[in-house]
Amino acid sequence: MIAKYTQPLNSNFLVTAYKDAHKRLFLFDYDGTLTPIVNNPADAQPTSTLLHCLHLLCKDPANIVWVISGRDQLFLDLHLGSKIPRLGLSAEHGSFMKKTHDWTDMLENADMSWKEKALGLFQKYTDQNPGTVIEQKKSSITWHYRNAVDIENATKQSELCFDELKSLSGVDILVGKMNVEVRSIMVNKGEVVKRIKENEGYDFILCAGDDRTDEDMFRVLEDEAGAYCVSVGPVTKETKAKYSVESSEDILNVLGQLVSLTTNSAL
Repeated sequence: MIAKYTQPLNSNFLVTAYKDAHKRLFLFDYDGTLTPIVNNPADAQPTSTLLHCLHLLCKDPANIVWVISGRDQLFLDLHLGSKIPRLGLSAEHGSFMKKTHDWTDMLENADMSWKEKALGLFQKYTDQNPGTVIEQKKSSITWHYRNAVDIENATKQSELCFDELKSLSGVDILVGKMNVEVRSIMVNKGEVVKRIKENEGYDFILCAGDDRTDEDMFRVLEDEAGAYCVSVGPVTKETKAKYSVESSEDILNVLGQLVSLTTNSAL
């Protein structure tokens, strides 16, 4: 049963738990969590403050930090991986993972025959709704209608699109923030979290995300001792996370408090 209400995150309590922990794991979504949602995805680049916070978190040998995003490898490498040593990256909801120098393809042997039909369906709705666009990745195809000329009609069309996509096999269908996404059932952010924490004993886990794709992470960590799952959004949002903050700026403020401990310890 999905919880209907979350608790506002108590940052002072989180800071205390962080200080008392010996082995810490951080799992962050990117868009809407580390950066605000924007109309043009290319504009959602990390701020200098965010890069500074991630750098200091990764600098602490007691911390393992991952960004688990729907973004592709190129974007994550360019804006994060090339700037922050020791930062783990997961692209396209778990299709690719990178901890050191090279990406690992998690879908190398997966059946992706569904993509041709999915692309045809999305193209039909794109043709009918000016201003909407299709985003293709290895593991997923997404129809974005945030910038539709007729947003009301595009929203109604998204429901029809969702119904048609149900005929596909081997996929998950997700309704996001002004988008519809179809992706391989073989990958999701929950499976990424399982791989990352396998055979490791963390006594502090902070996992933050803002949309449906992040619920897979929260679900894996639901019964994990020492895990703080934080949903970005209103406390009334349906989520598996126990805690919430209102915006990505709040996440950044929390990270600022945590890295101040790293700075004070002269790492």
